[in-house]
Amino acid sequence: MSANHSVPVWSSLPSFIAASPTPFHAVQAVSTALAAAGFQAFSERDAWDLSPGMTGFVQRNHSALIAFRIGQSCEPGRGGFSLIGAHTDSPALKLKLRGSQHQAGTLRIPVEVYGSSIDSTWLDRPLGIAGRIWALDHPDEKPLLVDSRQAMAVIPNLAIHLNSSINEGFAYNRQQHLAALFGDCKLEDLLQALLGRKAPASLDELSDELYLYVNEAPQWVGLQGDLLSAPRLDNLASCQAALCALLAASPGEATQVLFLADNEEVGSVSAQGANSSFLRDILWRLTPGTPQSEENLLRHLSASWMLSADAAHALHPSYPDTHDPSYSPVINRGVVVKNHASLRYASNAISQGRLLRLCRQAGIAMQFFTSRSDKPCGSTIGPTCSAHLGIPAVDLGIPVWAMHSCRETAGRRDLDSLTAVFTAFWSADQ
Repeated sequence: MSANHSVPVWSSLPSFIAASPTPFHAVQAVSTALAAAGFQAFSERDAWDLSPGMTGFVQRNHSALIAFRIGQSCEPGRGGFSLIGAHTDSPALKLKLRGSQHQAGTLRIPVEVYGSSIDSTWLDRPLGIAGRIWALDHPDEKPLLVDSRQAMAVIPNLAIHLNSSINEGFAYNRQQHLAALFGDCKLEDLLQALLGRKAPASLDELSDELYLYVNEAPQWVGLQGDLLSAPRLDNLASCQAALCALLAASPGEATQVLFLADNEEVGSVSAQGANSSFLRDILWRLTPGTPQSEENLLRHLSASWMLSADAAHALHPSYPDTHDPSYSPVINRGVVVKNHASLRYASNAISQGRLLRLCRQAGIAMQFFTSRSDKPCGSTIGPTCSAHLGIPAVDLGIPVWAMHSCRETAGRRDLDSLTAVFTAFWSADQ
């Protein structure tokens, strides 16, 4: 993706999505943009020598990233951290290579569903393959990031003549019906195409994390071209908007932190997820004071707050009864603040009020979402980060249709509004 942060988010988001078929690719794209803007790459293995105004970033597992701009304050408890969090992962279909078989003239590979996918949306579409492979016969190499870029597979429906009840609520069996078909080829040929060299003779010679992705470009739709149909808007749109805001921000008293976590869609319990030590580990390193200490971190956290950015459910005009009529955000009408009585979202009166006052001063319109009282509610990284760090947080995001479909829909104006919120947030102490 381009490092030019003057480009509107809505115009640069499609290329970012296309370059990010997996969290590994998303973090690579973000890292490239940060490095091009002068941010220094750090490693958790090394000692860090930081100073006010310094910018940098660090990865974990190549699928999560924390970027930062050190605040001007050198005193613990002054300025604190201004955090924005989002996640790099989306529902996906992970290939189960050891289950591959050649049947009915085609290579057939079963899949395992990652996250809460709308399964039917993956059928009858051109699908690419992306992820990472580690060839064990090349022990000095890092895992190889791969992307077929071209359509390699399809998961075909059964003809209606052979499944006459399909329009009456047919349920797909994930083990049987979601297997991907690759045409008349061998698994070895497929791996060789991905690796760009002769593939290992046996699966025992490699370790892999390979996923299918929709090999169709993001597309602007609508008479005015104000709707974006694209894969992985949840939550690459938030990642891109936050990145653009960070690149455009100026140093302030607070340390600006962007946290892009992995594995939100499956509960965040991983070394690179929100429910890990990653964020707190890095904040400890970023805390001012010599020598560094737990007390200094606690003092700095007490002056901190966070925005948790994730997609929100837009009111669907064909399903109006799925929303509470008083909390029904509409596409292209602004960013959505999310609340939940049982704290599935982190927002409360104080954190939300602080954000609303900030947005009012900046002239940014906001919408509100609370789920129907008779429907369950999803969650985000917000409550987890807020609980681990002991800081106030607000959950917000752009409204989208068809969340967790393999293609979702968002509004062009909302994308710029989200960046405006982030910009106001990081400008508050300047």
